Amino acid sequence: MTCQHHRDASPPPADALARLALTSPRGPIARRLAAVTLGMIMTASALAADTAFTDYGIAAQVAECRGVVTLRTAQGRNLVIAMALDLSPLGYILVTDIDSGETRQVFYPKGAGNSPVYASMLSRNGRFYTAAGGVLLEFDPERSEWLYHGVPQPGAQCFVGEAMSDAPDGLIYGGTCNNCHLISYNPSTRETVDHGRLDPQEQYFSYLAFDSAGWAYAGIGTARWNIVAFNPKTGEKRTIIAEADRKVGTARVVTGTDGRVYGSAGSLLYRLFEGQAERITPDQAAKAAPSGTIGWNARTGTFPDGRQLTAYDLPGRRLEILDPKSGERRTLTFDYQPGGVGVTSLAAGPDAAVYASTSHPMHLSRIGLGDQTLRDLGPIPKVGGGNFCSMATQGNLLIGAQYSAGALWAYDVTRPWQPGAVGRAVTLGTPARDLVDKGQVTGGHFTYLESLDLAFLCGDHFNAEGRWPVSVPAAGEYYVHIQPYVSERYCRVQYLLDGKPLGEPFNSASATRGHGPLQVFGPVALTAGEHWVGVRQLETPGQEPWSATASIDVSRERRDSLIATTDDPNPRVLAAWHEDICRPRAALAHPDGKHVMMAGFAGYGRCGGGLGMVNLETGEATLLGAETDLLPSHSTIALRALPDGNLVGGTSISAPGGGHVQATEAELWILDWATRKLVYHDRPVAGATSIVALEVGPDGIVYGLANQGTLFLFDPQRRVVLDRADLSAHGTVPRHALQRGPDGRLYAMFSKAILRLTPGSTAVEVLSTPPQPISAGGALADGRLYYASGPNLWSYALPR
Repeated sequence: MTCQHHRDASPPPADALARLALTSPRGPIARRLAAVTLGMIMTASALAADTAFTDYGIAAQVAECRGVVTLRTAQGRNLVIAMALDLSPLGYILVTDIDSGETRQVFYPKGAGNSPVYASMLSRNGRFYTAAGGVLLEFDPERSEWLYHGVPQPGAQCFVGEAMSDAPDGLIYGGTCNNCHLISYNPSTRETVDHGRLDPQEQYFSYLAFDSAGWAYAGIGTARWNIVAFNPKTGEKRTIIAEADRKVGTARVVTGTDGRVYGSAGSLLYRLFEGQAERITPDQAAKAAPSGTIGWNARTGTFPDGRQLTAYDLPGRRLEILDPKSGERRTLTFDYQPGGVGVTSLAAGPDAAVYASTSHPMHLSRIGLGDQTLRDLGPIPKVGGGNFCSMATQGNLLIGAQYSAGALWAYDVTRPWQPGAVGRAVTLGTPARDLVDKGQVTGGHFTYLESLDLAFLCGDHFNAEGRWPVSVPAAGEYYVHIQPYVSERYCRVQYLLDGKPLGEPFNSASATRGHGPLQVFGPVALTAGEHWVGVRQLETPGQEPWSATASIDVSRERRDSLIATTDDPNPRVLAAWHEDICRPRAALAHPDGKHVMMAGFAGYGRCGGGLGMVNLETGEATLLGAETDLLPSHSTIALRALPDGNLVGGTSISAPGGGHVQATEAELWILDWATRKLVYHDRPVAGATSIVALEVGPDGIVYGLANQGTLFLFDPQRRVVLDRADLSAHGTVPRHALQRGPDGRLYAMFSKAILRLTPGSTAVEVLSTPPQPISAGGALADGRLYYASGPNLWSYALPR
């Protein structure tokens, strides 16, 4: 079983699921975005008949790894197959022969398009299966060619997690997202069958396992976890978890070595066979059977000869191979041609520059207003595959709102860029890489998280146990030191010495990620020779069987720390609200000069996001919850300050990440800054599900754009909508579409047009049509509107 754990310790991204709507080859928006990326191979001069436009090029010339598998072909070639994600018109995999060092970039077959990969599998039949969005692909590593591609379920957005499996009948099965269908593929006939929807409401079919009798079991979430048993021969379907026991989260299933399937959901643990369920305790579960299924975040693997892939860095174009027998560690470099990654937000910085954030992976790019030069500053390791969904400026700080940790970041542009500094570095004890290489696991597996330098333990279920050998040179009294890492979805753990508990359990769950307090035990009397330090993952409601360790140390001396202070990181995290604002959409610097804030969608399975703010002078963080302080079942995705300092926000009723939508129409609200209480809310546009953008004019009037392209004017003093106009003919509304210049003039960016608004009126002036559709807004700086078209950054010189 492989864990869906990202290198930045976050779950699989729902923002990326939303991106499927843009990249699937089947939809009109997808065709528009495909046209964008295809157009990038043309020169800017050929594209731009209007010389007011400037194309700066690709913001980040990288791609993101979406999982790796290791294998040996019948001809004896030891291969690494890596999935990639970027905005190339056609997707691809990278195939590396670790003995010859050769890497080939193998593009998908024509017509397969390019969409995110979330689940893949090396089958028992020797073939490799993956899914680019809703397109299932079959690859023969022996011949290095594609055998099949097709869409087995037309309504599916993608396949996620570990919802691919070999079955006893020789077929390949998969579970779809966002509609929970079970499909099968016959490698002999290349026929597919849609077996129907297994849960009528839930969206995430994340785990799939078969028992030896041929029954399939689905692990489903995220709003209300579920396990469903299905008999492919008869079509019989059975729900395993009682309605009263279903909670927010995702159930897991894994095939055991005894031919049974073991399912878990929180503290519930089942043994499953022939469609029947039996409640069991953790000690009654069999070991997980080997599986070729991987999640999109897998970066390691083992070859049949025992050699190990210990690291795979696609942006860095290198991989690492360890031979445990000899201890030799080799680094192989490779090259490929990426298509660049998507841009999610832009903002004017405090240093005469415009900044842009990419996604999957996150890089921060900068355009200097003076020399108009684009520079990729690089990644922020703790953000990983996330992004800054929105940015703002307060003083010397560029403020970023991060998906998926729900963290608010600050980058001081007057100080050196040090994104890799974690504030502390391990200096004593056994380092994480060695912990992974030497460790043993029961009920899960270790993964080395290179960007965080952690030994990550992914349990198949709670009560998974990891252990590491330590050598004691002479009998005596020793102290045991363990440096844990804490993160949002981690669980409680019990540390062990030679199988016996060390002290009280430690809670490694935290809203803010980082090294936790050093755990020190002892002195304890030890004999000379080998001992074992271990960690057992304890049942923790609402959490995952996940934990991580940075270092362990056994010494006669009691240590105060295993880590030493290094340079402070820049950017740095101000606060985090993972459950309430997992997917931010709006960042704002308050005009009081000391408060910064963000708002957006809640975490997986939830509906209704909050608003988090930080006082930069005191460091105090405050959360306003959707249910308690704002609007229940609404998420604020557009945010501005009114002239009197009060806040005006626009909401969305959507619940990305598998939540159940409750509200019917988007609303506009006003929050009294002094009391932090709502004083007004109403629906400004009938039928609108999202208020995408807001801006305040020099006259104090609020200008807004709804998701269907409706412009509305709102008077916050009289609290009435003054007028509305349908602007949908100009295309879709990107994020941060409304911008106000220093002269007070307002501008709107649509996918197909740049408009100037008329003060106090819904009348607009079409200034120009962009050479390529606008996919992300927006910043106005030094007389130019900056935006993104696919992976490229552009600007438009506003007429005077």
